[in-house]
Amino acid sequence: MRLEPNREVAHGFLRTPEGLRLFYRVWEAESPVAVCLLAHGLGEHSGRYEDFARELRKRSLTLFALDHRGHGCSEGTRGHARSLAELVEDLDRLVDEAKRQLPALPRVLIGHSLGGLIALNYAARQNGSIGAVAVSSPALRLRFQVPWAKKALAHGLARLLPALPIPNGINPSDLCRDPEVARRYQSDPLVHHVVSARLVVAMEKAMAEAPAWGERLKIPCLVMAAGADKICDPAAAREFSQRVPASLVSFRRYEGLYHELFNEPERLQVIGDLCRWMEGVIRS
Repeated sequence: MRLEPNREVAHGFLRTPEGLRLFYRVWEAESPVAVCLLAHGLGEHSGRYEDFARELRKRSLTLFALDHRGHGCSEGTRGHARSLAELVEDLDRLVDEAKRQLPALPRVLIGHSLGGLIALNYAARQNGSIGAVAVSSPALRLRFQVPWAKKALAHGLARLLPALPIPNGINPSDLCRDPEVARRYQSDPLVHHVVSARLVVAMEKAMAEAPAWGERLKIPCLVMAAGADKICDPAAAREFSQRVPASLVSFRRYEGLYHELFNEPERLQVIGDLCRWMEGVIRS
């Protein structure tokens, strides 16, 4: 693992069975009390969470963050995965690496958007590798209507040309109310704006199956929804939380906030809520 020049972050690579190199970053806190593991959203990468990581470090929380295959500095066709299970297995490699480096610390999984979908699936099937899961704006149902013709095209291409990239439909101005965040997103060379036909179908299938995952959760779960989210439906986040055993779930809805809760002008309140929840989980 190497320290990135002039930054408080190290990086390394993990190897998949088929030989892809997956890039990850680590923001290590002094005397950490827990390890957080981050799964980012579609089209973005772990480097966009620098400010988020800095807030966690202030609270003695170390952050490991993976670039999904086909994203950021990881290898793979841009925006492509053959299944959600493939992304979940990649995340498990990051969890194993965190366990190897910091075996004595409790681990909390955090997922945003597509990463929230991945994180909830991981949590529902996990075997004690993590102690809690938190998701922000999870991709459990889209807020906008995908045209029928585009859906049909994606399903057809998933069989014939599964890795073919198609526009992901994300409008940068819908991510956050801070225009500087949108500007940086648009100019970021590691951000891409496509998704493969196969991944579209895989996400659609996972969204349909996701409500049942809530009933299988056996660890504390925090669900954070953006009330003015134009990308992922906050009502689906509420519905998912109602499927989780009441003793395990906490639900927070932030009225008026956009999709990227950790980048909104109220980010410190949101991150503070997350950290207080994690501190409670770690103590219990």
